[in-house]
Amino acid sequence: MKIKVLEEPLYAGAIACEAGAFRKWLKIKHPDVEVITPNKINKVDLHDFTLVMPLVQLIADESVLNYLKLVLEYSNYYFSGSLLEQNNNVHIRANCYDEKNNTIKEFEFNGSESALEKSIEKFDLNKFMES
Repeated sequence: MKIKVLEEPLYAGAIACEAGAFRKWLKIKHPDVEVITPNKINKVDLHDFTLVMPLVQLIADESVLNYLKLVLEYSNYYFSGSLLEQNNNVHIRANCYDEKNNTIKEFEFNGSESALEKSIEKFDLNKFMES
């Protein structure tokens, strides 16, 4: 699987600060996943209980579900030391190129880890690529 981190227009072309930590975690836990990040770019950091994953572009449409599972695994790792009263939140945006229709499909999620897990269980790649 190949993941390309993109500059985030919402943050004036910066990337989420979690991009580096996520890349290091992937290198240890899933060395077969290739992550491409822009060099020498500003990073944005929100100091709250939100895990802001970087905007990414996935090379193959089958990668969407695999990427979501990786983010869920990473969020479990990331929030493992959280206090019970913290309202942990995960924010994901991923683009995938649809060769058949020559369009870019975007997946966006903002919610809790448990909601992410439920979304992954219900995720239908065929419906996603058709929409």
